Amino acid sequence: MGTKINVSIVVIAIYSLYYGYMSTARWSAIKRRRLGAKRAKDSGDLEILRNSSPEEQFAVLVVGGRFVNPFPEYREQGIFEFIVWKIVEVIRWNPRAGVPRDKTLLAELLPLYRPDFEVLFDTSGVVVAIGSDLKTESNPDLSPSGNASPMGLTSSVTSAVYYSSDTGSSTNIQLDSMTLADSWTPISQRYVGNAASHVGSHVGSHAGSHAGSHEAHSLSDTSSNTTSSAPHSPAADETATRSMISNDIPPRDERLTVTWIGQSCIFIQCHGINFLTDPLFSARIINSFMGPKRLRPSPCQLEHLPRIDFVLVSHDHPDHLEDETIRKIGNSAMWIVPVGLRRYLARYGIYRVAEMKWWDKIPLPGQERDGWEIACTPAMHWSGRYLYDSNRSLWCSFLILHNARPVIFHAGDTGYSAELFKGISQVYGTGCEIALVPCGAYSPRWHLQPQHVDPAESVQIMVDLGAKRLVGVHWATFMLSDEHYLEPKQKLEQEAVVAGLQDKVWAAEFGRTIVVPYRSADEAGSGSDDDAVFRLPDARVSSIGRLRALEGRHTLIW
Repeated sequence: MGTKINVSIVVIAIYSLYYGYMSTARWSAIKRRRLGAKRAKDSGDLEILRNSSPEEQFAVLVVGGRFVNPFPEYREQGIFEFIVWKIVEVIRWNPRAGVPRDKTLLAELLPLYRPDFEVLFDTSGVVVAIGSDLKTESNPDLSPSGNASPMGLTSSVTSAVYYSSDTGSSTNIQLDSMTLADSWTPISQRYVGNAASHVGSHVGSHAGSHAGSHEAHSLSDTSSNTTSSAPHSPAADETATRSMISNDIPPRDERLTVTWIGQSCIFIQCHGINFLTDPLFSARIINSFMGPKRLRPSPCQLEHLPRIDFVLVSHDHPDHLEDETIRKIGNSAMWIVPVGLRRYLARYGIYRVAEMKWWDKIPLPGQERDGWEIACTPAMHWSGRYLYDSNRSLWCSFLILHNARPVIFHAGDTGYSAELFKGISQVYGTGCEIALVPCGAYSPRWHLQPQHVDPAESVQIMVDLGAKRLVGVHWATFMLSDEHYLEPKQKLEQEAVVAGLQDKVWAAEFGRTIVVPYRSADEAGSGSDDDAVFRLPDARVSSIGRLRALEGRHTLIW
């Protein structure tokens, strides 16, 4: 017994020394950088100022073979603090975070919306009718070939409840299994000859009924599919596709779309380029039978989305990167990840990987993506999937740039640093169209403040970036913290009002597609106003400030 106690004391002592060394070394590096920045400002020397830029002040910092945060607001959190927090969690008497046991009530308070597949699949040519849902075939030039796409991998059957805010009714919908091979098959192999005729009947039926009152159907029901040897007509296909979409929605090359799947998993489209961030579709975080469970099912599965071109992973925590989706996507998309994550993806045979460190910037490959870039920007967080690999890989946020202008900011997970986000806007400019920023999982503050922003800090990040719009994500997907599960949305809206930004801030809703008209300065003309270019007919929309909901569908135009 005495020997075991002595060993425990030695282990604790060694860990305490290591923890003390890491904290001291980190703070020494931060002080050196801050002192250098102060001297540069005092000197006024341009060369010195250049060397004390945000890229230098917040460059990647490694201590003892692990990545550490170079931000003065960050506080090292050792295993002892984590254990104390978990003990407090175990002995709590009240139900966690106020989540109701009544699933019907929970479904009404946290509704799932059907993603606007008609809009999302408007990135390609052919429309395929699937029950009362739609799916389109991928651009054959982008379709996987050979073993680039995993074959035979299916999603598990998931039951979802879509809620109609107009009628107050809920409808059960089965999301059946469907392979990626089926959903991303080239056009040349699966052309549907009667797409145009089905378009007319579909639009007509939905004009009479309400878009919110869906009949029960399957997203992957292929019973209505018919094949045809008729020649492929891209022009006719484009006409058929656009006839299903409201005229109020700009064409694919003049819009951005954001669809929140849950946590920080977001399907993004930029002029027809498809991004998936921090992929997570499963019902549980760790595996199918253990780990925190979603409050609501995923609004769709990976197989129901258009083909993914790029996957942006901010860090390796299980609620931001799940193994099942890694297997499904495989090498059919390009993975853009922070330094250190290539090794983990290699376990699954993935080689289409671009590893980036903070302040790196890469162009998106392909002539049709000319002018589009990804910048890897800092975040105040940490990494690790197991107890032994803490901070072995980097963590980050991302900026999607077009013609050197910021378009979409994906924060991933981050705490708030007063100079960090101002520094990002200083390097890449202001005017970001959409900032996707977490607004939940922030309580208790004594423990989570260094790694997760609260709603007030989310709004401040928007201000620091000079972003035009803020979409709050990373809330009410799993309960990994102590705040009431609806509090992030309520507080985000309150903080927006306080800041006078209520028309510019939105708490994301599961599955709901947001469309943002977008033209680069070069396309729209110097000094042009996007809102003026894309002003919508007032008779066709109901105004919600500057966030407008199309009549007859859940899609929002911002």
